[in-house]
Amino acid sequence: MIYTEFIAGNKDYKLRLNTRAVIALEKIIGCNPLSIFIGPNGGERVPEITEMVAILHASLQAYEHGITLNDTYDIFDAYLDDGHTPLDFVAVI
Repeated sequence: MIYTEFIAGNKDYKLRLNTRAVIALEKIIGCNPLSIFIGPNGGERVPEITEMVAILHASLQAYEHGITLNDTYDIFDAYLDDGHTPLDFVAVI
């Protein structure tokens, strides 16, 4: 299977958005996940942290069973604590 390796807090995670996760994610963020990069005037846009964490959570579900949304907040915080920025995370998603 295809996945993206993601390291946060010295722990490796496998991220993958399968169809089930994408559909659930669309219901949460209210749009196609690719749309979060398009601004109101058609230009580029940096996603909100809420959207980033929602995508991270959905991406963790295929391989990292049992990770809750609260766990995902901690994982995202660990990523930031490792010296990354939210803008760095855009490249991950």
